[in-house]
Amino acid sequence: MSNQNLPSQFWDLQKFVDEWALDNEAARYQKLHSVTLPQLKVFYEAMLSRIEIILPYLDQYTISSLPSDAKVLYNLTMTFAETAHPVDLNWTDVDFPDAYAWDQFEFRTVSVTG
Repeated sequence: MSNQNLPSQFWDLQKFVDEWALDNEAARYQKLHSVTLPQLKVFYEAMLSRIEIILPYLDQYTISSLPSDAKVLYNLTMTFAETAHPVDLNWTDVDFPDAYAWDQFEFRTVSVTG
């Protein structure tokens, strides 16, 4: 169990934190391509059922003012947003046949302030 905790009202999602609360685009992309579609769907459905509550909660903060527990929720939500398309588009696998391999991408860190 990690020491990353979600805000108490999102405790039901805590079981996803260690695996899915990833703090950068490269890690999220690699995660998407390292799971099966059924594994992705479990995470997707849990997040989708709470997203209408999660977004207003996160919206009360700026990126630079996120408390540590809200930052974990933000990372979980970013992973959801960046991995949802295979489910949303009714793919039969996490890899679209014409997609580029993840190792062909170059990821860069962008600093956000304010």
